[in-house]
Parts: sequence; structure tokens; C-alpha cells
Amino acid sequence: MRGQLLGQPIGRLLGTLLITGVIMGSPLWVGAQNSDPQQPPASEQTNSGDQKSWWRQITTNGFLSFSYTYNTNQPEPRLNQFRVFDFNEDQPQLDVAQLVIQRLIAKPNQVGFLFDLIAGSGVPEVTAAYGLFRNTRTGVAGHVDIPQMYVGYIAPLGKGLRFDFGKFVTHMGYETIPGYDGYNNNFSQAFLFGYGIPYTHTGLRMTYAFSNRVSAIVSVNNGWDDFQKVNDGYTVGGQLSVATSQTTSVVFNFIHGPERPHDNNDQTDVEEIIASWRPLSRLSFALDSLYGQQDNGVSLGQGAIWRDLAGYARFYFTYRFSVAFRGEVFRDGGGTRTGFNQTLQGYTLTPTYDLPAKFSKLSPDLKKFDGTFAIRGEFRQDLSDRRVFRKGSTGWNDGQFTTAVNLVYLF
Repeated sequence: MRGQLLGQPIGRLLGTLLITGVIMGSPLWVGAQNSDPQQPPASEQTNSGDQKSWWRQITTNGFLSFSYTYNTNQPEPRLNQFRVFDFNEDQPQLDVAQLVIQRLIAKPNQVGFLFDLIAGSGVPEVTAAYGLFRNTRTGVAGHVDIPQMYVGYIAPLGKGLRFDFGKFVTHMGYETIPGYDGYNNNFSQAFLFGYGIPYTHTGLRMTYAFSNRVSAIVSVNNGWDDFQKVNDGYTVGGQLSVATSQTTSVVFNFIHGPERPHDNNDQTDVEEIIASWRPLSRLSFALDSLYGQQDNGVSLGQGAIWRDLAGYARFYFTYRFSVAFRGEVFRDGGGTRTGFNQTLQGYTLTPTYDLPAKFSKLSPDLKKFDGTFAIRGEFRQDLSDRRVFRKGSTGWNDGQFTTAVNLVYLF
């Protein structure tokens, strides 16, 4: 099941720390950009970048996340059931270390690229795609992944039609894989993110902004988390994003295609609506509703159906301190997503305190590493209508309660 992977915790942690040290000690990391951590709009970057050599317009960014999670069920083995990246219980871990090298583009006839390398004990094992860093025979992934690597080009059609060819994160979902360019309000991920949608695609993505309020995405790719094709079909995805006002927006997502190995006939369809509302500068709300189905997913003649409804809220008490809440219900009809025919509920509270990371105060040479620290705690209660949560080494429960501490650094 997604999000529940076995491994040797100590060896995994030491290995990923070693990889992190190699990344941070590399010339690409140390000799990165001298710009501020918060990237200006792409249009501003390209305006100033036009006066630079092409290679000087390449930027480098980084992201680190460390965490510790405790489960009151004290399950054996030490795994949190139905979690995504925070599946290790009672084990400090490096969730992810990220290095992104890219050339941003915003004008017609410009060519850019993005290369996203990650290592860690949590995220890479889950996001790794079939045929790249996930073994095609065993399905096992390691502690390194490249969730994105693509070349982009903006064609001089209308206001500029962008083409991205390669491997990129999915357009589906309100939540995202954490990285330097954004991480979720909650530390842990929703059931929808882990079991309802894909993580990445490999293929072609086209993006077009009709106006400053309406944009669209169309993608033709190999399928769900497949770097190497598992059948002879292709998957098509799309998105329509509309800013209905200055404080509200609606996003319509869909994805359709054959996802089962060696099967070009049975189709998988997912439709999703995401609505966001910011009534105050300090307060925001979001709602993510999803419906998915797969032909003959349960058995011949019986399709699989999964549904999810997740609500989000976040309030800033001060400029630096905020509290986020998520409530969610996930229905796995047929048990093809989680392994059980069940209805899951999740309730998550995440306080966050942001701090500036001013390494330049220690030395001007460290200015490139100026960024942001985020310290987060989390309290989460998961429930099921079945006794599917392991309690101790022999018992089972219909719920699990976890607490977590998370430290984030990005530049």
C-alpha cells in the first residue's frame, strides 16, 4: 500500500544523511545563486535575465525537512497505517533533502529546464516512479528520486503556449510534494493525496493563460507514477483554473487512461473540484472534492470507486505564527486504494512558527543560504469503520492518534 514501506530505519537515516551531505557539499549547491530565497515573478527574472549570459540565468534552490512522529498505538512493526511520507513511527528521520536547478522562462521563444533531485527516508520511497528509481520487478524504491526533470519552451501562439516535456508533478490535488517552492499547511498528507491521485507523470504538458484569471493545462503522459510504460495506452489529464474574484478561486481537474499493467482496455477516471476562499488576509479556507473509478478494479465486472472530501482552514495569529486544520473523509469502495473496503476519517491540527534564516549575519559569503525556517507541531486523529490500525504487536484498533514535530528549512 502507498505510504507504508518497510526498511531498516537506522541504515536508512544514515544513508540519507550521507546523501544530503554530498548534495550540500557539491559545487552546484555551494556555488548557487546570490539571489534572495523568495523568487520574484518569472517575468521580472527574465526581464533582468535578458541582459545576462544564458548560464547566468540558471538558479539553484534547496529544501530540507526533518521530523519525528509518535503513535499512541505503539504499532509493531513501527509504522503508521495509511500515512504517506510520515509512515515511520517513533523514529527521527530526514523526510527529504531537495536540490532544484532550473532556468525560469516567461516569454515566447524562450527555452528553460528544471531538474529536481531529492533524497531522504520518507518522500523518495513513496514518490519514486516505476522504471526510474522504483524497481520494475519488486516495486521497491530507495532513498533517492528525481520527481521532476523536464525541458520547457514557450511557443509564440496567442499570449504564449508553454510546452514542458519530461517528468513533472501531477496537476491533481490541493496538496503537493513538499519543496522549496511550497509545502502544505499540514505536516502530514491527506488520504486523498496518498491514495486518490498520482504523484508524477512522464510525457508532455501544455499550459496556457487565457487571462490573469483563467488558465488551463493539458497533459498526455505514460500514466500514474510511471516513468516506464506499463501498457500500450496513454493517459490524458487536464485542468481549468478560474480566479472567480480577488478572494475566491475554483480549479477543475481530471485524469483519464488505462493504468493497469498489460491492460489497454480498463480505464481509470478521476474528477476533482478545488475551491479556495480568503475572506481575510489572515484567514483562508479550501475544499477539495474528488471522485475516482477504475473499470474491473475489484473483480471482473465490478469496478472500484473511491471518493474524498477534505476541508482546510488556516489562521495567522501573528506574522510568524499560524494554525492550520484539516478534516477529511475518504471512502475506498472495494478496497483497491488502501487494501480494505473502508471509510477513513482524518482530523489534523498543525501549529507553525516561521523564522528567518539569516546565515549572512555570520558571514557575507553565506548570503546564498539565507531563507526560512519553519517549526511545526502536529496532532492527528485517524478513524476507520473497520479495525485496521495496528495496536502493539498483536492487537487492532479502529483509530490511531499521532503527534509530530517537523523542522523545515528552505532557500
